[in-house]
Amino acid sequence: MSKAIEVNNISKAFGSNVILDQLNFQLNPGDKLSIVGPSGSGKTTLLRILAGLDHPSSGTIKLGEKDVTHLDARTRKVGLVFQQPLLFPHMTVEENIDYGARLTGTFSREKTSDLLTAINLTETRTQFPSELSGGQQQRVALARALATEPEILLLDEPFSSLDPGMRQELRYWVRDLLDERGITSIFVTHDREEAMLMGDTIGVFYNGGFQQLASAETILQSPANPFVVQFFDNHLLIDQDHYVPLNKISFSSQATGARVMKAVLLQTSVANGERVAHVYVEELDKRLSLRLPFPHDGGSLDIFIPANHIYSFDSSRGAGRYE
Repeated sequence: MSKAIEVNNISKAFGSNVILDQLNFQLNPGDKLSIVGPSGSGKTTLLRILAGLDHPSSGTIKLGEKDVTHLDARTRKVGLVFQQPLLFPHMTVEENIDYGARLTGTFSREKTSDLLTAINLTETRTQFPSELSGGQQQRVALARALATEPEILLLDEPFSSLDPGMRQELRYWVRDLLDERGITSIFVTHDREEAMLMGDTIGVFYNGGFQQLASAETILQSPANPFVVQFFDNHLLIDQDHYVPLNKISFSSQATGARVMKAVLLQTSVANGERVAHVYVEELDKRLSLRLPFPHDGGSLDIFIPANHIYSFDSSRGAGRYE
């Protein structure tokens, strides 16, 4: 079986400014990849290159068996959903969905009706974008992309302009739709929670490349390097070689040989019915939020880090235990 997409040694530079640096990955049909990282890390540039809106400085891209490296967006079977819906204001919902399909020769009335049903907007087919909510507009944009029958769907932070409630609802809805239809997708976001939901594989992106490309479970349990630790923030980086899971740090010594650090209590709060201490660890110049099992009025506290839960980075496996 051919791959849905193969990216081989893709680089992109503007003068001496390297945006993408020898990037390699591949997806099977139906795979879901989330690319997550801070703003300015090169995520959107990668998506533009995959869509054919820009071209790489070097490297190749294959969709199925076809080399599309130098083909423009109109001749690639790629769907793209942007941060904003970008619907035509003078067209109805139905006409917006039809538009892309007519351009690519994939139009059929039956397919449009099927997509309207899939996005739960059959009753609004004759309405204009201005009459829809933000979430409804984004669903129409998704249906328009799917109407072109793309081999791969690219989504560039499509929920970022929505309010938190609508954003959460649409995440689950889109993920379910992609799964039901077996659509190969690449989802770009800077939101860690969103990345975990929208992708089976997570690509942590920074400085023009993947810092780690693995399942969510692997990334959370075995981060590959200091950047991944600090980005997901569920471990404490002790130094550039060692880290410890936050849930293994405590305010009482539960094991012999634990490493002890002084912390200053900044404030306390309650989360999920438990007392949480927000502390500053001067030795690491780091603020932490840890469960506090006993009342404390302020001042200094000792935190205990069990030696058997201090891990070292291992580039061959993601991470390994520190001995």
